[in-house]
Order: sequence, then structure tokens, then C-alpha cells
Amino acid sequence: MDQDESSSAGPEGPGESSAAAGDASDRRVKLVLAHVFAAVAALSLWAAADAWQAATRLMAASLLSVFAAIPAGFVFATLVHEWGHFAGARVVGARYTVPEKIGLFAFNFDFGANSVRQFLSMSWGGQIGGAVSIGLLWAALPLDTAGRCMVVASAIGAFFFAGMIEWPVLARTRVSGNPLAELSRIDRATIYGSARTGLVAAVLSWLVLRF
Repeated sequence: MDQDESSSAGPEGPGESSAAAGDASDRRVKLVLAHVFAAVAALSLWAAADAWQAATRLMAASLLSVFAAIPAGFVFATLVHEWGHFAGARVVGARYTVPEKIGLFAFNFDFGANSVRQFLSMSWGGQIGGAVSIGLLWAALPLDTAGRCMVVASAIGAFFFAGMIEWPVLARTRVSGNPLAELSRIDRATIYGSARTGLVAAVLSWLVLRF
């Protein structure tokens, strides 16, 4: 989810021309395909290493499977998290725009046009999306190798990384009623601290799942 202070209507907003709507729809399709490709590519690279490990039981294959699992779990969980934000916004009819360029964010939330309630719904959607990604990986993978455990652990790390950035914003917004101001308080120290928490969560999760 990216920040957008404009007050223009989102793709479904009133008064939008059919040409503009078509352009937004095209950008959305490209964005969905790019995100699906990124997730499939990350998981496929790990799956190849996992298959090599399963076939040979080589130490090198096992190490590669663990290292490849880190981006696989992180990318999958992060993308599901972002589309969870989008789902949370859509549920409450929030206004948004489709990004001009393909990137991480699934949409630009219109802070000028949306309410605090809509912001909170959008934000909690991302948290639910992150939890869902962990559940999906947990259900899909037998946790019987170090690499498979790391895929799930990496997703857990991504969940805590995003959460440590967003949970304080949610708490402060409930008090101040100004989500954009609270988001502006996110600085480099916040990002680094959240990354450390995510890393610790991933390592501890891997140890618990593996041993």
C-alpha cells in the first residue's frame, strides 16, 4: 500500500472517463501478473533446490534449499500482505488509484478521500493477509527439512517485519485520527528496528519448527 494524498476518486470513482478506467484496468492486470510472476519465481527457485536436496541429500543442496527459502517465504508473504491491504480497502469501499509503475504496492490509498475507519480496515487487511500467507505455507509444506521449515519461518519473519512498522501506526491512529501524520513518523530507525525483529522472529521460528 502506497501513500496518496490526492482527493481524486479511485478506479471506480464517479465521473471517470472510460479511457481512464480502461487504462487503470490494464495497469491493474499488469500489476497482478507481475506479482504472481514474482511469487512463482521465488517459490520455483526454492522448489528446485528442495528437489535437489530430496534427491541427493547433499549438504550443499540442503544449504542451498535453506538460503533459497528465505526470499521465497518473504516474497510470498509480503505480496499476500499487500493484496490483503487491497482487500481491506475494497471491503469498505475506500478510494484508491492504481500505481502508474509496477512495484511492490498493489494500490495507492487516497488519504484525502477516505475516512479513518477505511484506513483501519485497509491496514488490518494487510495483517490478515500476512497471517493467511503463513497458514497457506504451513498447510502446503511438510515441515520435515531445514529448507521447508525456513520457507514458513521466513514468512513469519515478514509478518513481524511489516507488523512492527504498521502496528504502532494503527495504535496511534486510533488516538489521533490522522493516519497520514502517523505514517509520516516512520523513519529509518523504525525500518531497521522492524527488520531486526523480523530477523529474530524468523530465526526463532525456524529453530522451533526444525528442532
